[in-house]
Amino acid sequence: MDRPIVIVGGGVAGLTVARLLAGNGIKSIVVERENNLGGHVGQWACMATDTCLRCHCCSVEEMVNYALTSDMIEVRTGWELASFSPSAGIAKEALLKQTGTAREEIEQAEALVITTGFQPYNPAEKILLGHGRLDQVFTLAEVDSLLRTDKLSLFTGDRDGLKVAFFQCVGSRDASSGGNYCSQYCCQAALRMALKLIHEDPRIAVTLFYIDLQLAGKYGGALLKAAQDKGVRLLQGVPGEIRNSNDSLEVIIESQGQNLHETFDRAILSIGQRPNALESFVEQLGLSADDFGFIQSKDTLDSSRTSVADVYVAGTCCGPKNIENTVSHAGQTAEAIMADLRRKGI
Repeated sequence: MDRPIVIVGGGVAGLTVARLLAGNGIKSIVVERENNLGGHVGQWACMATDTCLRCHCCSVEEMVNYALTSDMIEVRTGWELASFSPSAGIAKEALLKQTGTAREEIEQAEALVITTGFQPYNPAEKILLGHGRLDQVFTLAEVDSLLRTDKLSLFTGDRDGLKVAFFQCVGSRDASSGGNYCSQYCCQAALRMALKLIHEDPRIAVTLFYIDLQLAGKYGGALLKAAQDKGVRLLQGVPGEIRNSNDSLEVIIESQGQNLHETFDRAILSIGQRPNALESFVEQLGLSADDFGFIQSKDTLDSSRTSVADVYVAGTCCGPKNIENTVSHAGQTAEAIMADLRRKGI
């Protein structure tokens, strides 16, 4: 096959599709508007303590290295897709534009895969939780970034025996903010972070407040047990308000019909996944968004194809997912592409 598959997005989903296609002799062009591959996960720190906690960060590094060294994958970082012409029966044209310049190039393509990912929820919308207003309130991603850059001291400060509260489902499972769904990754990510913090400083005391812990998968139960064995306290309830109190945080928690008051030194908000705004090329193709704003796939039983022939989706652009489910869905998309190519005799 002479014409490549154009994949828009160089995160976990896009790199998985490209790798599986390459392994079957199919060329692809990965178009990523940022200057680096890996997406959100590429910015995360390894969560290993004295054992691997299966955060999959090392897998993403492997995916990036494969894409950069494969003869079957052309990587275009700093580029984006301006438009795509999916004319049936003839070569499709992908108009690529270099980010921040007027440079454009047209690529002949066999199909298009949209893997443009998600947008993290903005916790500043929850004014009473204090993010951006109280220095002691962080997001999970912010603490992750401090770990990755060896700046965890900016989180811990100089206090001994730090009391840390995790709050789950910030911007998820929340009809009032338009995110009445589970973001899938937050619970296990928070448990891993709790274990990592305790590993870095065993004096840290962690309390995790949740609505309903989501621990699907082979290792969810083991992760929960490991956290409990390390003294992580689990309380069902959601924060109503976080206030400053003598350089600490007074947290008002609604739990079992009561408002409880407790003091912590730090709060970590596990923010949910929100849909990216629809790209112009998505609208140009005539694709629509679902009730939550994610790109609409063909139907529930065919979640990799779209209503437009030779246009596919994979990963979190079409709904919230954790890393394992993103890889699995990207694998389904690669299989759908190859099945369609075989059907057309290509």
